[in-house]
Amino acid sequence: WCTYLKNAEIEADTEIGKLLSAEAEIDPEKAAALKAAAEAPEPELPFAEPNAFGMRISKGKMGATKEFFKFSECFEPYTAETEEGEKLRAEGMIDADPNGNGLCSLAEIETFVLKRLLSKYPNTGRGKDLQTPGKDMWKAFRPCYIRAFKDAADYGPDYGVTVKGTKNAKQDDFLTADEFRIFCVYLTIYAAMFDAFAKIDGGGSGRDAGDDTRLEEAEFLKGYKGVSRHGFLALENIGSKKEAKEVFGSMDDNGGGIVLLEEWCTYLKNAEIEADTEIGKLLSA
Repeated sequence: WCTYLKNAEIEADTEIGKLLSAEAEIDPEKAAALKAAAEAPEPELPFAEPNAFGMRISKGKMGATKEFFKFSECFEPYTAETEEGEKLRAEGMIDADPNGNGLCSLAEIETFVLKRLLSKYPNTGRGKDLQTPGKDMWKAFRPCYIRAFKDAADYGPDYGVTVKGTKNAKQDDFLTADEFRIFCVYLTIYAAMFDAFAKIDGGGSGRDAGDDTRLEEAEFLKGYKGVSRHGFLALENIGSKKEAKEVFGSMDDNGGGIVLLEEWCTYLKNAEIEADTEIGKLLSA
C-alpha cells in the first residue's frame, strides 16, 4: 500500500513525490556525531541515598520493585539506631514474643511479619471482591524469613545451654531481643536479594506465573542490567554479557546450568563480605 502510493507520487513528480524521492544530504560531522552518540554506553544512573543501615537500594528500571519498597518500609524503621528506633524495637519484640520469655521461634517471627504487613496493608472488599495485599506480600517474600531468622539467631553468643521448657533446643534456635534489630536488617537485605532474583526469574519484573524459583543463563543474560541498582556489589559492575556469563558460572557452583535462590543469596552475600562493604560487615557479624 505505502509503496504503491509513494511510487505514484514520484512518477507524477508531485511535490510529495519530490520529497519522497529526495536523498537527504547529511553533514559528515553531524553524521559522525550521531553515530558516536548511538554507540556511546548508557549513562550510569546515580545510586540511591543509604538507608538506615547503609544500603543503597534504588528505584526505577534498574532498581528494586515497588513491591519491595512497600515491604521494606514496614521493617526498616526497626533498624534505626535512634531513640525512636529503640522504642519501635521494644514494641516489635512484644508483638513477636507473645509468651514473654524473651525468645522468638521462627513461627513467632513469621507471625510477627504477617501481622505487621496486615496492619500496613489491610484486607479490602468482601466475597469475590476480597483483596488481601498484606497476606499476598507475606507469601511473596516468605523465602527470606528463614534466612534472616537463622543469620540473626546466630548473631549473639550461644552458651550451649538447653532452653528451659524444650527437649534440646539451644539459644541459637531462637531470636532474642538483642538480635531483633539485626533480624530486621537481614530481613531487608534478603528481601532485596529475593526481589532481584524474582525480577529476573521468568523474564519479567516481580513475581508472576512465569517464575519457577530458579534462574537459567538466558534469563540472567537478559535481565542482569535490570538489577544493577539493587544495592549489591556483585550486580553493580557487570559490564558486558561476557562478564554476565562469568558471573552466572560463578553462582552456579555445582555446574548444573541453573542458579537456585540459595546459590544466588550465597554468591551476593560472599561478594559483600569479601569486599568488606558495610553490608558485608553486617552479614559476617
